[in-house]
Amino acid sequence: MPLNKAAAKVGIIADNLLQQHLLKSALINFGFNVVLTTDPDRMNENSDLGAEVEAWVVDIADDEGEQLEWLDLLFEGDLPVLFGMGEAPQRNCETYPRWEKRLYSKMKELLKGHSLVIADEDTLSELSAGDDKAKDPLPLPGLFKDIELGKPAEHIWVLGASLGGPDAVKEFLDALPKGLPVGFIYAQHIDARFQNALVQTLGRHAGVTMVAYEEGKSINTGEVMLAPVEHEFMFDFEGRTMSKSTPWPGPYGPSVDQVMLNVADHFSNRARYILFSGMGNDGAEAAVKISQKPTTIWAQNSESCANSSMPDSTVATGHVSYIGTPRQLASQLVNYLQTQWTG
Repeated sequence: MPLNKAAAKVGIIADNLLQQHLLKSALINFGFNVVLTTDPDRMNENSDLGAEVEAWVVDIADDEGEQLEWLDLLFEGDLPVLFGMGEAPQRNCETYPRWEKRLYSKMKELLKGHSLVIADEDTLSELSAGDDKAKDPLPLPGLFKDIELGKPAEHIWVLGASLGGPDAVKEFLDALPKGLPVGFIYAQHIDARFQNALVQTLGRHAGVTMVAYEEGKSINTGEVMLAPVEHEFMFDFEGRTMSKSTPWPGPYGPSVDQVMLNVADHFSNRARYILFSGMGNDGAEAAVKISQKPTTIWAQNSESCANSSMPDSTVATGHVSYIGTPRQLASQLVNYLQTQWTG
């Protein structure tokens, strides 16, 4: 599981071993470099434990007596300190993804000087360099040979991704044959400055057309619309995009959770979802909510991910029905559409 090279070195002080473990696991999943995990007693005995630490996360139930001395020193020091996150829910609890997001939001606010960018210019350069390695697309089933592209799609699929997502999604899209009766919405955590470059890079060699977000546009057959980073969007009564004047809720832009919820709200049983490589747990909370009705959610397998935290978190909800590599997911989609097609 690769670390963000610019990630802060974080130290954890907690007087509960389970809380230590959950905090460490969550921070690593978000790409932070956890260099120290300890209990308050060790801090009393050795105040030099945190020599490498650039930020502290402190969670103690008993803040009386001797503990206050080193705690005061932390707060009086130059390093940022996150104190009092509260007890973490159990991993299988429905509120756990929300707790993880709150932790990430607080760390993001605390560490404004550190880059937490998920996909940037380097990512896109690596994608372009690997264009010549693309495999041939899968064959188009005969029953789709007369599909008219560019019309509002009957089947809508949300693709959600974070760290490692562009590479995985490109492999997935490159494997798809041209002419499938499906439209996509792609929610990728990325620096807003590189959205247009992502559209151009992922569109090469693909059997679908990448398009940037536009106000009042339908999700069309044969197209992949990139969700905007800057603001949330939803759909009008005819299924056309409608921008909201507010940013995405939560710490991510775009929020995969909110994209999934907004798509489910309008398209209902016409919508399906795939979670690709990424840090964190974006998508897991929505998976629980939309699965209150019958739906289809797939995920990239851990072995093929640059970082598997995001799809793994969704798999852990128990609502994922298929797991595979990007190319296997593409093959599964082709087979799935054949069984669902009634045109």
